[in-house]
Amino acid sequence: AVGGGGEGGLRGISGSELRQHVSRESCWVALHGRVYDFTSFLDEHPAGAEAILRQAGGDASDIFDAIHTQTMLDDFKPIGVLVP
Repeated sequence: AVGGGGEGGLRGISGSELRQHVSRESCWVALHGRVYDFTSFLDEHPAGAEAILRQAGGDASDIFDAIHTQTMLDDFKPIGVLVP
């Protein structure tokens, strides 16, 4: 289990905090237990910003895996880990 310190120094982010970041101004998505801030990537996403915004504030692991490879995440650093 990952605590407040988190893996690699990442902070713990609760589901309620994650759910507050659902807009173009602040778009966070959880993928495989890690939280990413995709705000600055929205307009660069090949499938469009809306595809990410629909998943904002929640866990998009299943839909991400259906479309992307894990290596596509290598360009992004998580901002935290999802904690209960």
